[in-house]
Amino acid sequence: MTVARLGCVLAAAVLTGCAAYGPPRAGETIHRNVVYADRDGRKLRLDLYVPARPRPAPLVVWMHGGGWKYGHKGFNLQVRDLTREGFAVASVEYRLLGAGRWPAQLDDCRDAAAWLRQNGHTFGIDARRMGFAGESAGGHLAALLGAVEGRGKIRAVCALYPPTDLVAMGERYSAFGRVSVFTQLFGGEIRDRRSAARAASPVTHVSRRSPPFLLYHGDSDALVPLSQSESLHRRLREAGVDSTLHVLPGRGHAFPLDDAQLAEVADFFRRRL
Repeated sequence: MTVARLGCVLAAAVLTGCAAYGPPRAGETIHRNVVYADRDGRKLRLDLYVPARPRPAPLVVWMHGGGWKYGHKGFNLQVRDLTREGFAVASVEYRLLGAGRWPAQLDDCRDAAAWLRQNGHTFGIDARRMGFAGESAGGHLAALLGAVEGRGKIRAVCALYPPTDLVAMGERYSAFGRVSVFTQLFGGEIRDRRSAARAASPVTHVSRRSPPFLLYHGDSDALVPLSQSESLHRRLREAGVDSTLHVLPGRGHAFPLDDAQLAEVADFFRRRL
């Protein structure tokens, strides 16, 4: 894949997910731009979508994709319709690479989760019953946090076409040099940043404490190869962790979940939150 092609794929993935969600649905409350942290004078925000329920709702925390460089908490919110199934959804803004080098992105998502645990009850959310989800770079963040923090804090993870072995991904794009997002992510070429890339890889942190995983990946993904989800799935199974990998024939990167797949996601979280 050429540098130009890589940039086009990333831009397309972001632009196709650029959605402006309308007013709340019947019985639903939306809290937009809730501040969860302040970084050197910059406020970080999240959006909350809360269904009407007699009891506090379990929570799915969503991290957007975009190669850690692009995107926004309103882009391609694939789990938005989980509110119809009784789940609250939090979509998190995190610092992109222009604003913070790794691990700023991970730190922000972890801080958002901690804020939700402390404050979720004021919004009708039971954040003790928390799952994570994300696509592409956001799927990486969801998977890494799940593996690092364990199911005591994060009960389940759904990741769509996530990078899971950042050493392998960095090597895959090493010919791009400074243009490679992995060079930018770690502040140097992968040959000099292997330890940092290994520490940032979900596959490194899998243990029997890891939460259950649900993975979706296309077998024609030219940006993040299927082997990335397969590696994570295999390590989870070897650790005795419940993991399901759905391989979608002919699908590339950044595909949307259809109604049947969203129903699978809802059932996955319903059984574990």
